[in-house]
Amino acid sequence: MSTSAAASDRRLNSTVLDWAERLGVVTGTAEQERLAAMRLGEFAARAVPQAGAPAAELTAQWAAFVCLVDDRLDRGGLGSRPEAVRALFDQLLAVLNTDRAAVPRGAITSALADLWRRTVPGTTPRWRERFITDYRDFARATYEEAGTRRDGVRLPLGDYVRLRRLTITVLPMADIVERTADAPWPDRSGRDAGVRALRQAAADVAGWTNDLVSADSDVQAGQESLVAVVGREKGCSPSDARDRVTTMRDGRLRDFHGLAAALAVGEGVPGAAREPLRGYVAGLGSFLDATLHWLGVTGRFETRWLPTATAARPPLCADPSIPFVCRVHEEKH
Repeated sequence: MSTSAAASDRRLNSTVLDWAERLGVVTGTAEQERLAAMRLGEFAARAVPQAGAPAAELTAQWAAFVCLVDDRLDRGGLGSRPEAVRALFDQLLAVLNTDRAAVPRGAITSALADLWRRTVPGTTPRWRERFITDYRDFARATYEEAGTRRDGVRLPLGDYVRLRRLTITVLPMADIVERTADAPWPDRSGRDAGVRALRQAAADVAGWTNDLVSADSDVQAGQESLVAVVGREKGCSPSDARDRVTTMRDGRLRDFHGLAAALAVGEGVPGAAREPLRGYVAGLGSFLDATLHWLGVTGRFETRWLPTATAARPPLCADPSIPFVCRVHEEKH
């Protein structure tokens, strides 16, 4: 990493902490140090590499909001209390559906109101509807997950995968990156089904990788993970389960790259929508790359379970017109 890039990352990290302190979503030294250690400025710089400073800062602050909500669910104990989860998300969804003056008081809702106020200008009704739908789906899935934790329910593999695709928060965050990277999902491209499949693949890769790198801490916390579900269903050891999930994840990553390459080629896409579609796919590729990179630099996870260059490399990397699909997580931390 160049000196200028490192300085930019530090500045972005500082703006995240300043924002969180100003809005009261982190208080005390321990919370400040935890947020600083997340290095969300580094995530944002990779997620929206062509964006200016304001857009990169907004991206990093949205990522901080997502992480802070997650902390309230897991570290704060809400994650196994369905009614508390419902109450939290009722407040957050109200921010997205009401005027600012009607937003309930509270640091986390105030943080979302601030982000929403700065994100919405210039967006289309279609984008706003999609973001709200994606965040509502995340809220409902998190409520469902809380019920399974409270009741000790062990989901079958298919149900767990469906739920994890929503609880990882990738789809709402992908909407944000679409906005801050100025790479909108184009109207009338004729490939909406392909874009939805690409987004689902990105969510699966991120969710399954997160489960791989946090499997040990999930066991200690008494929480489910894809590793535990596969081990239970296949009747195998934790080590074998991790190997199976790694194979699943690597296959899903190849799915992502194959879908991305096919969409970028633009076959059957109207001429006016071809470049916007390529831009959207490139933005989603940068976002997934940044997510996998971030999992390796926070110091919170076991990095040996991240994708290797061989697993991540798609077959169409030789095509110079689609360089974004050739990004891989090659750094070891």
